[in-house]
Amino acid sequence: MAPLLDVPVPLEILQRIVGQLDPIALISLSQTSKAWRALINPIRHDYIQRLLALELTPEYGGIVPLFDEYRQTLTPPCESSEWKSNKYACCGCMKLRAHMMFDNHAILRRPYRKPPPGSVEAGKVTITDWEPLESSTRWGRIQQRAAQADEERKQWARIAARCRDATLNPPAQAFARVPRPHDKSEDEAHSYLIGTGRQKRRCIECMRRAGNWSRKHSSDQGNEQVKVMAVKSRQLKFSYTFERHYPGLVEQLPAEKVPRHWRGLRGSTAALHLTLYAVYCPSCETWQEYGAFRERALFEHGFRHPARLKDPLLCNDCHIKAHRDPGLLAQELSSGALAMLRGYRTTMAYYLGFGWRLINRDFNGARFYGNGMLTKYKSAGSEILDGLQWVDSTKQGIVLTELDLPNLRHRFERYRDLIYNEVDSGTRSEILQGWFPLWVEDYYLIEGMYSWLGKQIAWLESDPNAVLDYMLKIDPHRIQGRKE
Repeated sequence: MAPLLDVPVPLEILQRIVGQLDPIALISLSQTSKAWRALINPIRHDYIQRLLALELTPEYGGIVPLFDEYRQTLTPPCESSEWKSNKYACCGCMKLRAHMMFDNHAILRRPYRKPPPGSVEAGKVTITDWEPLESSTRWGRIQQRAAQADEERKQWARIAARCRDATLNPPAQAFARVPRPHDKSEDEAHSYLIGTGRQKRRCIECMRRAGNWSRKHSSDQGNEQVKVMAVKSRQLKFSYTFERHYPGLVEQLPAEKVPRHWRGLRGSTAALHLTLYAVYCPSCETWQEYGAFRERALFEHGFRHPARLKDPLLCNDCHIKAHRDPGLLAQELSSGALAMLRGYRTTMAYYLGFGWRLINRDFNGARFYGNGMLTKYKSAGSEILDGLQWVDSTKQGIVLTELDLPNLRHRFERYRDLIYNEVDSGTRSEILQGWFPLWVEDYYLIEGMYSWLGKQIAWLESDPNAVLDYMLKIDPHRIQGRKE
């Protein structure tokens, strides 16, 4: 009999009950008393299984993202609010850490992803593999099962590879997207393969301590070298670059009020895809997103070749401790934020002025190479163009200030009305195939963004400490806690 409960229960029954627990309950039970701990005698394998089970619970691990290998997309996407509380298990330091403490491979590669509900690995966390054996004997059994699982994994990997590399008929059109066959065997293979290597996952701090980061970047600093240890992280969508560097500093505009970003005369994108980097601060020995280092050009020459550093690499907190001058940091932060806002406002000014030189070309240019399409409507052209202040005699751009916006809007609306309601259908079709939609469809959004940026610039110029107060209060680039 075993005196572990209020009533005597045979030891064999207790062992069978323990063998039906899940990994989380197993460790919890072992910590209730010395008797239970002696009976269960958990080893590191049991603690790893508990940690991997915890990462799949919404309370501790957050969401379980679904990855589409064919389209290379995540659901929900990384920029969604659900990812802010998303955590992954590190089996090195035995902690659940924020997703930014892992590189892309550690959470997006098939063996390291969180297994979705219904997969084989997700099913394994529902019951422990504990057995009433001595530690050495049990470890041998664990190794034996691992070898068997590895052989099974290789078989399923071959099945998945055959599905991926199946021979297809050539597409009917050159460069057409070739659909990959998708059947139940591929889904079944993925259900066995996803998450099978999670016990090998390590966070970037554990990999740093183990010396696994071979990409240590250095920049000449006089006779010294400043080492920059950086890890490439997720690529997120941002409405504008300022939002990526200073999240929450200014009121974020709704997506429907942000103009598209131009990619050539006929291309545009609704959002920017920008890559995050986790950078190690050698002073406080913590990982932070590289926006905390005020070095906007840290990776301007590529990830492997950082730009020359003007000062020793210090995060914002370490900068204040080293220089003991909050005013100096406030000046640097404010200058960086203002430079970014002014640069974006310059882009909006270019967008606003972009169409006027082309309108002038259509009204007054010779009828070749797409010019002079509106020469027979010159009377309307005079109404639209007369009085514009051109930058120079070549009329390649106009002088633009905030005060010019109402006048320009009136001219723009007259031009749009002309195109849609007065010109002949052939000319209209020809114009609509060129630059016209790129400029006209977002004109009001560009105008609104230009005015909004002016207000933000005026606010920051009036309060030099605004960015510093924001950084110290919110600390938006913190990835690793100060006391970890």
